[in-house]
Amino acid sequence: METAIVSLICIALIVFGGMTMSQGFLTSVDSTTAGLEEMSGRDEAIMRTELSTVDATLTSATNLQVTLENSGQTKLASFDKWDVIIQYYADGGAYQVRWLPYAEGELGVNEWECEGIYLGGAAEVFEPGIVNPGEEVVIEAYLVPPVGDNTTNLAVISTPNGVPASIPFLSP
Repeated sequence: METAIVSLICIALIVFGGMTMSQGFLTSVDSTTAGLEEMSGRDEAIMRTELSTVDATLTSATNLQVTLENSGQTKLASFDKWDVIIQYYADGGAYQVRWLPYAEGELGVNEWECEGIYLGGAAEVFEPGIVNPGEEVVIEAYLVPPVGDNTTNLAVISTPNGVPASIPFLSP
């Protein structure tokens, strides 16, 4: 009889241990699956996002305008999460690499703003503030120190999901 009681207790412990281990296994499989789904969604968004550079022009020694076209399938917004990096030679030949923060309202020193969003040359009317596929966005940056004369420089713009576009620009 004592053997039967000990056997029942051992069987109960084995069943309880097996259930605990299987619960841990199912929890880890569930969290791994959720992570893979999130990663897959992020990869799909990156594959559908594409920026094409159209033009980069210095309107003055301190003002740069870059025109980009949304040539992908994803709508682009959240300009405060975009990265704008300008590499240029300043007056006197000093090499400058600047990450510029987004400015809303008045443009400050070493900041950038969305000057406008256009479709076929006309200002956008559908979903203002969002760059839909086929639309162009004009970015304006205020650079200090000023860009030096007769230099070749580079503007790199990246969307929040990490898709970059770069374009060289020349100073007169």
